[in-house]
Amino acid sequence: MTGSFMFRLIPFSKLRKKLAKLSNSVSENRNHIRLFAESIAYCVVTGSLGWLAYEFHETVLTIERCVQKDPMLLNYKAPEYIFVDQATFTELDEYQIIDSNSIIQPTNPPVFFLQKWNDFKHKKAWKLLEITNKYKNSKLSWVATSQLTTMTDHLKNSDFQHLAQMSEAHTLVGLARSTNANPKFFLPPRNLSWTKDEILYKIRDLLIKLNELNEHKCLSYFMAYAFKGKQHDYYHLEDVPPDFGSMQIDNDNILQLSINALRHHCNNETNVTAMVKLGGLQILMAIYQYLKHDEQVAEEIGKLLSVASLNKDLIQDIFSTGWISILFEWKNHKNFRIQSWANRTLLNMDDEDPINGNYMFGKQTVLLYPKNRYNKDAKIDVVLVHGLLGGVSFSWREKDLHINEPLGLFDMNNKNESHNSSNTTTLKGPVGEDMQNYLDSYKEVKAREWDLIGSDFEFVLNDIPHRENVKGNGPYSLQGNNSTVRQTALNEGYSQCWPSDWLPTDEEGLRVIGVDYSTTLSEWLPSCPLKQKNHRTLEGRTDKLMHQLLAIGIGDRPIIFLAHSMGGLLVKNMLVTASNSNDPNVRKLFEKTRSVFFFSTPHHGSPLATLNSAYRFFLWPSVEVDELRTDSPKLVSLHNDFLECLKDNPMKIVTFAESLPTEFTALKVPILCVPKDAADPSVGELYELPLNHMSICKADSKLSFVYQKTLAVIKTVAAYSS
Repeated sequence: MTGSFMFRLIPFSKLRKKLAKLSNSVSENRNHIRLFAESIAYCVVTGSLGWLAYEFHETVLTIERCVQKDPMLLNYKAPEYIFVDQATFTELDEYQIIDSNSIIQPTNPPVFFLQKWNDFKHKKAWKLLEITNKYKNSKLSWVATSQLTTMTDHLKNSDFQHLAQMSEAHTLVGLARSTNANPKFFLPPRNLSWTKDEILYKIRDLLIKLNELNEHKCLSYFMAYAFKGKQHDYYHLEDVPPDFGSMQIDNDNILQLSINALRHHCNNETNVTAMVKLGGLQILMAIYQYLKHDEQVAEEIGKLLSVASLNKDLIQDIFSTGWISILFEWKNHKNFRIQSWANRTLLNMDDEDPINGNYMFGKQTVLLYPKNRYNKDAKIDVVLVHGLLGGVSFSWREKDLHINEPLGLFDMNNKNESHNSSNTTTLKGPVGEDMQNYLDSYKEVKAREWDLIGSDFEFVLNDIPHRENVKGNGPYSLQGNNSTVRQTALNEGYSQCWPSDWLPTDEEGLRVIGVDYSTTLSEWLPSCPLKQKNHRTLEGRTDKLMHQLLAIGIGDRPIIFLAHSMGGLLVKNMLVTASNSNDPNVRKLFEKTRSVFFFSTPHHGSPLATLNSAYRFFLWPSVEVDELRTDSPKLVSLHNDFLECLKDNPMKIVTFAESLPTEFTALKVPILCVPKDAADPSVGELYELPLNHMSICKADSKLSFVYQKTLAVIKTVAAYSS
């Protein structure tokens, strides 16, 4: 054991000798080793610092590539429309507003460094705003606005407030027309807090001044009758015609009627410009704040703003009085008419829209889709033309359960808008947690039921025709595996304009235009002496409408018309007029038309026109009725000319004829407004549907024959055009 132990100790002794030798060697070369270690450490530190400097340099370059290189001016002029009564920023104790032209500055040094860090973190947002403000009407501005709307997650409330104060008019308009724009970008207008007496005094004074600048007899009559206790130099109460004597004016409706009178007077650029320059926009803001929940007042104000937006010189006035924030709020209003006027006004003020920014939408045209900025041009224009007593918000909404009930005298124009049209979903109030859980469970049950049903079936479309002519070819059903069947069955929404809500979801590249011409029953004063009688004739309406359609680019791409009742006669007259024109800019409206849908159009007149004068008064105004007598020479000549022009452009004609009568409460009897023989154009496809005159243009869902037939033709035109 001893020998074995000594044998194992030998290697350790050698190791100790080697360690001792290594120690001596280290001692002799200590300076060299130290120099080597210091060199390595220096290289590591220098490399790390170099890497950090490189990364910082690249970060700065990246930011400079995205934004302008010159720094934002600290004394950038704030818009005049902001009325700051008190600091509204989050850090109330840390920041103060020096003056209306200065940026917010910190009150103590520690916060100064915090602000510098926040400025660096949000530098891109401020730079994007600077680009948008400076580079008006450029692609760069459009891109900067689009990027700014995506940065909302990185901004505080104080940042939104500051950006809003520094925004120019065109910047706020661009944000308002951007998809998913944050409402915090829009400051509320100043609260005027005027009393009713103050508002009445100011609007009365405004009406008097406007009438002195450009006298309008309707306005003079109204002033004499509405403000009986006041003296007027131009008219007195005894001069008021009988039409105004029947107008009920009291303390409850005098403000509403005053706005109606103002809108009636300001129906042209000259009068509306005078109204704005006399401070009318601020008075309208005071009225709106006083009657904020009155939708009729909001609609009348929307019409006035729409006319004002046609004059580019008035955009700054609209901006400075705070109306852009209100228009942004109205964009998604539950009332479709208010929504339409707001979208029309914002679009007219938006010069930077790459597709529709160069067009001016007048009183008779409205862009229904796309409602926001869109950088991809449309392939097809779908144009909706309503009938004599209709409108975009009434004629083209989804069919409801009460559509076949007796129709009241003025139901066509005063139909209550009770549905939310912003996303075709019915507006619902808040529900409790238990009810919400029940609704969610109900939806899940419905989805499971469809899973059990499967797809091995055929769904027959709603409202399929009773009869069709030899050219009729459907479609009459959908296969169960078609996604539309299940999606429609599970959808509980409601559309107030099915062509604009549904068609773009099933076919890309559509631009949907609504024609919303005025009718006698919807006018403030039908007997206005300034209204020329020829403007109510077929030729007068056609000429005015055709020029407004050409002004918004109708004719630059393939066109499909959807026309209800007398709207079909307007379309035919437009196409005949355009086909006979020597002006290529007018003739293109005819040459680009690919299809026309006639919904109960009286090609050969209507039996309603043959009723005695007492009943006709309740239904249609005399000027229009005189043109709709059965087989009237004017209609016969128009239809022959239309058939002749089809030889030069064999567009697809689809006709939907009513087979159910419409019951008018004023007549107490059901009437077939446009019988099949009167609706038959003797060309194209003809379908007799189990619908009446008012419901024939209202699809009840995507599973209706009306919708599927319309979609099928649009898809065919789109495939052919591409």
